Amino acid sequence: MNAQKAGMARLFLAAPDLRASAWMMNSSVFLKLCVAYEHACLRRDGLRCAAEKDDEALIRCEAECRSLEAAAITYIRTQRQFSGLR
Repeated sequence: MNAQKAGMARLFLAAPDLRASAWMMNSSVFLKLCVAYEHACLRRDGLRCAAEKDDEALIRCEAECRSLEAAAITYIRTQRQFSGLR
């Protein structure tokens, strides 16, 4: 699975109500957010599993993941609100 699809799958798990928004597949902004979100999640997952724990880096990475997730969800909801898209 490529980073775009994996990031999208993670976002849809976080916000299941957004799954029905087919127009997102054509949104370059949303697709870029998916890739960035997946890369941040992979870094976070790696830090969680690392033998030598770096709590500070993990906290920063978790904050980045939450921020990207919130940005993607806000983007989708804003687009729906102003365009009438579902």
